Amino acid sequence: MKKFVLSAAISAALALPSFYLAAADVPQGVELAQNQYLVRANGAEPDTVDPGFVGSGSPGDVIVNDLFEGLVIENLDGETIPGQAQSWSISEDGKTVTFVLRDGLTWSDGSRLTANDFVYAWQRAVDSKTGNSTGFNFQTANVVNADQIVAGDKPSSELGVKAQDERTLVVSLTRPTPYFISMMSIKTFFPVPQAAVEKHGDNWTRAEHFVSNGAYTLKQWVPNEKVEVVRNQHYRDDAKTVIEGVTYLALSSQNAELTRYQAGEIHMTNRVQLEYYQKLMKESPEQIQALRLLGSYVYAFNTRVAPFDNADIRRALSMVIDRELLVDKVTGQGEPAAYSVVPDIIAGYEGAVPSFKAAYRKERLEKAKALLAEAGYGPSKPLTIKLTYNTSENHKKIALAIASMWKPLGVNVQLNNMEWNAYLSAKTAGDFTVARSYAFGDFAEPSSVLGSFQCGHVSNETGFCDSKFDDLLALAATAAKESERYQLYNQAEGILNDAAPVIPLYHYNHTRLVKANLKGFPANNPKGNIYAKDMFFVK
Repeated sequence: MKKFVLSAAISAALALPSFYLAAADVPQGVELAQNQYLVRANGAEPDTVDPGFVGSGSPGDVIVNDLFEGLVIENLDGETIPGQAQSWSISEDGKTVTFVLRDGLTWSDGSRLTANDFVYAWQRAVDSKTGNSTGFNFQTANVVNADQIVAGDKPSSELGVKAQDERTLVVSLTRPTPYFISMMSIKTFFPVPQAAVEKHGDNWTRAEHFVSNGAYTLKQWVPNEKVEVVRNQHYRDDAKTVIEGVTYLALSSQNAELTRYQAGEIHMTNRVQLEYYQKLMKESPEQIQALRLLGSYVYAFNTRVAPFDNADIRRALSMVIDRELLVDKVTGQGEPAAYSVVPDIIAGYEGAVPSFKAAYRKERLEKAKALLAEAGYGPSKPLTIKLTYNTSENHKKIALAIASMWKPLGVNVQLNNMEWNAYLSAKTAGDFTVARSYAFGDFAEPSSVLGSFQCGHVSNETGFCDSKFDDLLALAATAAKESERYQLYNQAEGILNDAAPVIPLYHYNHTRLVKANLKGFPANNPKGNIYAKDMFFVK
């Protein structure tokens, strides 16, 4: 029986500098500022703050991170540590995971939080009848009966999770899953308050009905303007929380972000404009904070519609893009150029890259022209592309740069800017031809990124489907050795590169402007999780 207990986590933490302990542990001698209220730009209006429905990496995901807490969380070094769970153990065959919750857990309304709250939340989140699109996480985690429940062949009550008693949660898996514990910080696995959900239905996330279990609870949500949260005094670690409240501003304009940051109205931006990034790196680099993330910025093709059902056209458009020029001159904030979707931050994994990477630019251009000509496009019949992206100065700059790189092919590009929620709806409905998108993972395995390209996957917006690709991922899931899994993932990624349903442009290095007196920003977190409870302002 493999076991992880809280005391071990504490021992490990004590060996680290005090700045890197869990929660907002203020170093000795540091004087705190009088005002401990955080204002951060959030990129766009959230579509939900319901943990079971929120999408990873979305504006709502950022807020849910502070409102709720799962069985595990990450510390400032990105290491998985206990959250609502005090300890966990894994059976010898790897198919049973038992969590023991901390004693005395409560919701923000003071009511008891028990293992049954996790069971209810998981059964609700996996049930496709609710209209939820995050149930695939239970399939990825290999929870017993998740496949059949998502397919509608079994009721959600048969999901492999049960409350052995009020503090013991037992999860049954179909196979050993090395990344299972890491997945427990994905919002889909968070608890939800059954009483509030059943009493108020979809309205339970309104401020007047809201109940949470994280460091903060909802105070106000002003649509298209802001979300405000305040400290949850019933949170299990409230004594170490320093930030009293957080306002998340729905600002899609980076100009507006910058103006308000410079005026002192925002302490942390969502992005940084290239020009200001370069200026600050010379004059005030301490205001720049960056996180390498387990994700890639991509352009997604709708492979279900002509002419982008033709892989030759997709490959031609991909091979002429100068990624190095793009990250050096257009994005310019330390992003690594990407030729495949899996970032290079997974220890021991070497991703596949397309053969054209080694070719000179002239050679690539000639090959791309030949591929388009074979598909019937050329000077007399130019290819026209409607390129969709969500509102952002950076997205627009990238789109303009890509359009100029496609110009030697005789390609005409029509830019289609959309607000966040409309952009999401269009991609979900397949109402696009080529769209700015992302391939993102929630745990440190290549499958966390590659999995969303499987046939029929809820996140597979491209419509790409290749049975050999799916078979390789299935084989990898059963491979006992990491080296075997990684070799299979490499082969699958090679198939994806050749089919080119997406064009990887760069791997995420998320940079923000952060006021120099705001401390507790993570040193590493590939999932991009930034917990307000870890932060504090110094005088």
